[in-house]
Amino acid sequence: MSRACGALLTAAAVLLGASLLGASARASSVEDRPSPFVRSSSRDGFTSLETRSLTYRRSDGTGALVTLVGVVHIGDESYYDQLVSLLDTHELVLYESVLPRGAFGASGVDDAARQRSTQDSMLFVRSVLANHVRVTGALPESLGALRAFSASKDSRTARSLDLASVDGWGASLAYERAGPMAYRLVSLGSDGRSGGRDHAMDLVLQSFPASDELEFGEPKDSAAKDRRRDLYSELAEALDTGLQVRTINYDRATWVPADLPIEELLDRLWARGERSSTLEFLSREDGFQQGMIRFLLSLVSKSPSFKKLVIEALGSSGAASGRGGKSMGLGSVDQRLILTERNDAVLDQLRMRLQAPNAPHSIAIFYGAAHMAEFEASLRAELKLIPGAAATDSHWFCAMAAEEWSAKKIRARITALEAERAKGIAADPLGAYPACERIESLIAQLQARLARLDSPPPHPQGGKS
Repeated sequence: MSRACGALLTAAAVLLGASLLGASARASSVEDRPSPFVRSSSRDGFTSLETRSLTYRRSDGTGALVTLVGVVHIGDESYYDQLVSLLDTHELVLYESVLPRGAFGASGVDDAARQRSTQDSMLFVRSVLANHVRVTGALPESLGALRAFSASKDSRTARSLDLASVDGWGASLAYERAGPMAYRLVSLGSDGRSGGRDHAMDLVLQSFPASDELEFGEPKDSAAKDRRRDLYSELAEALDTGLQVRTINYDRATWVPADLPIEELLDRLWARGERSSTLEFLSREDGFQQGMIRFLLSLVSKSPSFKKLVIEALGSSGAASGRGGKSMGLGSVDQRLILTERNDAVLDQLRMRLQAPNAPHSIAIFYGAAHMAEFEASLRAELKLIPGAAATDSHWFCAMAAEEWSAKKIRARITALEAERAKGIAADPLGAYPACERIESLIAQLQARLARLDSPPPHPQGGKS
């Protein structure tokens, strides 16, 4: 890889890093140094990126446990398997996902707010119905069939449909298919009965916007849509890893999206007369910057040296954000909107859950690793939670690694370490440890690397259960 190409790819890694890590920008408000949630290390031709989970609890042992589970959004399939295993031990998981307004469920402090949020939820359901028509050429027979279709395309939308299919007063939306293009989606309002006025008025959707331009039958461009790739997919392929959203099955009863709707992000920008360079970059698939990055990725696909470069960039940037500093070169607008304001939305959701009469005993916040410094500050200062001291309270997970050594070189290193261990034991049988214990740990790590080279894992193929 040329020096110029390497420099450009370093810039690409920085530009994408804010979304890969969800890098935090606000300094911690507590005196204690924030706990690290992302790190990279390099030894013996092996560079790895790791993220952390850490459980917080009250010093007196009462109340709910809250676990911060940091994640990087591109990683190995085995990495996501381990994270899911940990998350499934919690009663509730609040996860990161910027979705349309209405995808987070209907609620409100009064009937007016419940009515507005119900309308948003119904519009979200209608958008999924419209997508079903585009892809299959027909309306679904039921909301259950719509859910199954949606989950097969993106497991995150299944939970959102569950939430959106219940109105602001806790009643399920009624859906019926009345013909090839005819349907009715109904909320009976605050009184739960047909008819009524004001907040008791029935809310009904039974047509699609003309702008949707729906056509029945197999869409002509369906094959092209299937081939369409986003930049994250291409970066994951270049790194020979998987994507978080395609590897993890989010369709779990205890998992709930906790984020800001995309419309809310855009509304806040518009109201303040601001622009987000990150949102614009990621939303313009045909832009010059994305085109250049795609070209560079094609040059270094599956290159260990490029993977090492990305790992080191993410590790150092994540560490910087953990110290409360600005990271990934984000501008002030992106820092406040994409990071800090989204963090506030998660913390609002956490407070509501903890204050509920049937509050869960254990909650996990599953977000980009570099969001965690600010989350931790709030847990300490506001909720008076501290990191648990038990060995089971803290875990490090390897997200991805760059292997630069061949199997032959690894075997040679193992042989050298075995000889060093034997020499130490021969010289001082009683005092060889713990030095030999460190050597044995290195040997075990090298043997694991050798096993991976001899039988590489299958490439991720999509969501898992």
